[in-house]
Formats: sequence, C-alpha cells, structure tokens
Amino acid sequence: MHRILFTIGNFPVYSYGVFLGLAFFVGILFAIRRAPRFGISPEAVIEAASLCIIGAVLGSRLAYVILHWDYYRQFPSHIFSFREGGLTFYGGVLGAIALTVPYLRLKRYPLAAFFDLFAPPLALGYAIARVGCFLNGCCFGRVCPFPFFPLGVRFPHLEGFRYPTQIYAIGYSLVILLILLRLEKGCRFRGELFLDYLSLYGVARFLIEYLRDEPFTILGMFTLGQVACLGIILFALVLRGVLRRRVVA
Repeated sequence: MHRILFTIGNFPVYSYGVFLGLAFFVGILFAIRRAPRFGISPEAVIEAASLCIIGAVLGSRLAYVILHWDYYRQFPSHIFSFREGGLTFYGGVLGAIALTVPYLRLKRYPLAAFFDLFAPPLALGYAIARVGCFLNGCCFGRVCPFPFFPLGVRFPHLEGFRYPTQIYAIGYSLVILLILLRLEKGCRFRGELFLDYLSLYGVARFLIEYLRDEPFTILGMFTLGQVACLGIILFALVLRGVLRRRVVA
C-alpha cells in the first residue's frame, strides 16, 4: 500500500485525499461536458457541484464517525482528519442531497435534470475514489484463501491475504457507468437515470458486502451496509415505478 504518496517538507500528502480530490475534479469536468444536453449552464453545474462536495464530505465523515464511535470517542482529535480516509458513501449522498437540493429549488433549477446529469459522473468519481481506498489500505475484505491477485492481496497492517474489495468496487462502478450511458438513451422521464444508478449501486454493493470485513450484525445475516442497500434499492424501484406510471398515464 502507499498510504502517503509523497511529502512536502514535513507535510504528508495522503493517497486517499489525492484520489478523492481527483474524483471530484474529473466528475465535475464530466458533468460540465454533459450539461448542454440537459439545458444546464456550466456555471450552474459548478455551483451545484461545490455544494455537493461540501455536503458529501461532511455527511460521509459524520456517518463514518457515528459508525465507528468507539474509536473516535477515545481519539476525538482524529474526527476531522479527512485526508487520512474514513468516509461513508451513504452519508455522502445524503449530505450532498441535503445541502444541494434546497439551493437548487431556491434557484429554480430543474431538480430532476440535475440528478440525471450527475449520475454517470458520480459512478466515475466513485471508481476513482476507490483507488485511493486501495492505496490507503482501508475498506478491505475478509480473509481470502487465495494468495494471488485479484482474488487475494496482502495488506501490510493485516494478517493473511484479503479480498481486495476496493478493486472490485472500482470494477463494478465502471460497469455501472457503461450501463448508465446505454440506459440514458431510453429514459422516459427526468430522474429515471439517477434512480437506475441507485438500484444498480445498491445491488452491487449488497453483494460485495459479503466479501468486505464487516460484521453481520443484523440477524447474523446482514451487515449494516446491506440493510442500507436494501433501503436504497426499494426506494429507487418504488419511486421509479410511481413516476413511470405518471408518464404513461
């Protein structure tokens, strides 16, 4: 692993922070390129993306700290160490929505169009950010019986070979990106593409949770992440069905 990419004087530059920043940068450029087909100006994209970044970072960090409170209760000074890693995707999505949606409504921007606009960039950005997870050595998998890549990877701070679930996350997110770009041509209403993203991500993440080193705390069968995935999938499918019926009617 390469947790620290390089140092500037005595200041370490962490791989997680670098790739997280790269994910936001590439995602914004991708969204700006897509903006004209949605009738949205590049300036509006930058406004929304700036709020998304702030909300995503704060929301994802808050969710991570809550889920790992036993650790941060002992080391409260680490709560704000964003560049060292420790962000939760679900918290990031909720934080971005909570901060951005009121602003978009205030400005009277087309809300559903923004969601569809950002769906593919979100998938691409997620894949890039997971590169940082792999280099950082976080979000690793359970002990793996196979000592060869890509099934097994030895992390310096862990015993045995582990499933490189960060690499798997990169793979499924890129597949989701390609699927979204194909589905986009057949969308029948604004917001459908984003709901498709939520469904696809939820299914992929639910399956990958079986390989991640997370405890099965719900009925001894599911992780907290899997329960969250089921909620996301159900929400996306129900809302998609309701909105599609309205279009047909």
